[in-house]
Amino acid sequence: MGFLDKLSGVGSAISSKSQEAANKAKEMSGVSSLKGKISTAEGSIRVVYAELGEKMFEEKGEWVAENFPELMEKVNELKANIEQYNQEIENLKQATADANAKLQEEEKARKAAAAQVAAEKAAAKAAEAEAAAAAKAAAVEGAAAEVADATVEAVEDAAETVADAVQDVTE
Repeated sequence: MGFLDKLSGVGSAISSKSQEAANKAKEMSGVSSLKGKISTAEGSIRVVYAELGEKMFEEKGEWVAENFPELMEKVNELKANIEQYNQEIENLKQATADANAKLQEEEKARKAAAAQVAAEKAAAKAAEAEAAAAAKAAAVEGAAAEVADATVEAVEDAAETVADAVQDVTE
């Protein structure tokens, strides 16, 4: 057997193994696809069973309760749990609403206190401004009084000078 014959045998073995691998991959792909379809069908069956059970319960509730008390007990227990959970949801919502309302009240009180402080500061500034204005007014009044006194004195001096001049002229 020559080298080429051996090489041909190896090539044939590789081709055979490749074909086997391809066939196995095709099988696995088909099996996977069919398993997915089976899983989907089983899920659909569960949905139909659930619908069937609901309809049976709605139409034959008493019969179901008599013949399957443990299942009815479980259903009633689960319904009670759901009711409790719904109540807890409402309690949580109410607690959140109460907490938010309290925060809003506190914020309102903080704003009112800040407004009061601001009003008190403004009143103090107004009082300071009024006192400063009163002091300025007093100073102006004092200066005006001095000017008025000086003016009166100057007018009196001028009047005396005029009176002296008139007396000199008449004498």
